[in-house]
Order: sequence, then structure tokens, then C-alpha cells
Amino acid sequence: MAENKHVHRLSAKELRAIAKENSKTIKHYEKLKKRKYIPESEYVTEMKDEKNVLEVENLHTYFFTDVGVVKAVNNVSFNIPQGATVGIVGESGCGKSVTSLSIMGLVQGPTGQVVDGEIRFKTEVLKTDENGKYIPVYELDENGEKIVESVRVDKKTGAEIVQYKQKRDETGAFVFEKEPKVYNLVKAPKSEMSKIRGREVAMIFQEPMTSLNPVFTIGQQLDEVYLLHNPGVTKEGAKARTYEMLKLVGIIPENVYTRYPHELSGGMRQRVVIAMALTCNPRLIIGDEPTTALDVTIQAQILELLRDIKTKINGSIVLITHDLGVIAEMADYVVVMYAGKVIETGTVMEIFKNPLHPYTIGLQKSKPVINQSKERLYSIPGNVPNPIEMPTHCYFKDRCDRACDKCSGEYPGYVQVSPTHKVACYLYNEEAKHEHE
Repeated sequence: MAENKHVHRLSAKELRAIAKENSKTIKHYEKLKKRKYIPESEYVTEMKDEKNVLEVENLHTYFFTDVGVVKAVNNVSFNIPQGATVGIVGESGCGKSVTSLSIMGLVQGPTGQVVDGEIRFKTEVLKTDENGKYIPVYELDENGEKIVESVRVDKKTGAEIVQYKQKRDETGAFVFEKEPKVYNLVKAPKSEMSKIRGREVAMIFQEPMTSLNPVFTIGQQLDEVYLLHNPGVTKEGAKARTYEMLKLVGIIPENVYTRYPHELSGGMRQRVVIAMALTCNPRLIIGDEPTTALDVTIQAQILELLRDIKTKINGSIVLITHDLGVIAEMADYVVVMYAGKVIETGTVMEIFKNPLHPYTIGLQKSKPVINQSKERLYSIPGNVPNPIEMPTHCYFKDRCDRACDKCSGEYPGYVQVSPTHKVACYLYNEEAKHEHE
């Protein structure tokens, strides 16, 4: 049996030291989260590029475990342009899902914490008056005057109280004034995140059975989303919206509205989760393997639905998947992640026609190709480094068939190959210099 020379067992003293340091760090971040008053100046910011709806910059999300710190997302940066679809690809454990959970503010605490970085999100929030109440939008007559809905007399003062008719949207929800704002979601308080999450940013989770509540019916869960984020909407209006969304994802509403999640198949549950995410017409949709449980026919329908919704509301999509075919069909831009870092980004044409990082090339080679007979699909040799003891050099060095001496040094910086294409690899540093000379 081959001897493993790299195994290091932690002593009781080392485990106590790790637990002590973890406890101190976790308390610090939990204390920041639990503050009763967080000034708006801490989390309201500005976009670096107004064409983007989301900007992730230097994001670090760590998990403080009993045996050390897992740097699940380590200095990740990318942008989501308005109206674009960005695909995030990489093998299991590379940090794709943790990145999406960081955006949503759903990282499992207290062990999981976003320790550094910014997530800037451009949104429209309901405007409030000096008393913190939403400012309504009223219906106007042909002269531009507010339409009076009712007049009543105050019993104490005898004064007339005029009630103006407030606008409603097509589902019966009251319309309120909105104002544009840019939030740093890393520092935004829970009260603000609860207004954004589900309404402005929605997520299609990977496993529907764990994201649907088993004790409530499908109708109750979908109605709740719309009732929560649309003040003044009636139960009938919410039910009508639920029926509309279920029809959009290819479900007969009457068949599932009163049923519980365990009574549906995996594919049906996945479509319910997609309907729930799309209910409020979010500006940003995050799909974490949204078509995993679906057959090919339904998968094509769902992808077409996401594309139609994106066009209709001028929204953006973050698509997390292992399926390079889905990325090629859906994405405008691609982000390739490995071991918690972004190693290459570019347009979908640049990544598929001219992949540069050896890992990206390996991913491309591992997919089956029509009209080519192969005994065995290509697989990248070796394993991902231990996430607790990550090396200081390039994380892919030990698996790379093109590694050079420089790869054993510091982790490579990004080389800008084109205005939209960059790669973190030493192979292109010298080439880039020669091209600019």
C-alpha cells in the first residue's frame, strides 16, 4: 500500500487553538450582523459601471470548521451586465454555489461568513416618507388631478378626510413610488435584504425538496411570495399570479395548487421552484443547476422560458451549471472557477472558441462530441487541493500538463487578453508582453 507522506493529524492542542480562533472570528462577524441600527451610508454605494446590474469584487466567503478555515470563495470578482446571461462553470466544490449564496445573503452561519469584498447591486426600492411609510401612486383624471375614492368625516374634529384612489397593477397590487439605489449586499442589514431577496434578486435552488416547505401546499408557498413583496395585493390576486406562473412552467395549476411537495415528482417540484423565483419579475435571476432534475424536453422549455422572461423584464441571469451545452446555448459571458477562484472570464465565443487556461481546455475536452468515437471521455488527472491548506502557488499546477517553473511561485495574476477576455495563468504573461511590444 502506498504511504501517504502528506497526512498531518491535528493534535488536541492545535484543535483547541483552531476552535478558539474560530469562535473569536465568528463572534466578530455575527456582532456586526446583529446591530440594531446600521446607517445607510455603510451599505449604499455606487456602481463602477452603470451598464452592470451586479458587480462582485474581491469576494471572500470562508467556513470556520473544527479542523481549519475553508476558503470556499477566495478573492472572486466578476460583473453581470444589464440584460445579459452570465454562466458560471467549474467542477463540484469550486465555489459556484457558495458565490450565489453570498449574493443572496444565505450563507449558512455562524460557521459560514462573508469576510471581505463587495457585491454591488443596482435596484429600485419602494420610496418612503419621513415616517417610514411607502409613498403611494394615485390615479389621475384627464386634468391631472387625483381621483377621489371616498370622503369621510372625523368624529372628533369634524374635519373631512379625503381618500384618493391608489393605482393598482394588473394583479391588484398597490403601486408605490420607487427610487433607484445601489446596495452593497455584503453589508446590507437583514431588513433590507428581505425586501430585495425574492423581489429584486431571486434564486432557483439546486434541490427543490430542500427549498420547498413540506407542511405547506404548493399554492400557499407561491401565494406567500407575491403577498409578501406586493403590499395591498388581495389573496385572489396572488392566486391568479400563482396560476399564471404555474402555466408558464408547463404545469396545470388546478392539479398542483392544493398538493404538497412530496406528492409531486422531482421534475414537477423543480418547475414549482422556478415558478416561485419568477413570480415577482426579478431584475436578477440566479439559477443553481436549474434544469438538473428535468428531462431534455422540459429542460429546453425551461431554458426558453428563462430567456423570454429575461427579455420581457430586461433582467439578467446568473446560470450555474456543469452542462457546457447549456452554457453555450444560453450564456453571453462565461466565468470559469477552480478551487474558489476565478481563473478565466470572457464572452461565450471567446471561452468556447479560444479557451486559454489549461483547466478550461480540460473542461472542453471532457465533453462528448457527436460523430467522434472514443473509448473513454477525457478526464483531468489528479485532485483539487485540500481546501483548508491551499498552496500559495497556482492551485492547478499539480494537475496541469503545461506547468512551468513560474507556476511554483506566487499565484498568477490576471492577463488581459482582450477587453472582455482575461486569464490567470503564467503561460500568457510573456505572450502578452510580446504582443504589446
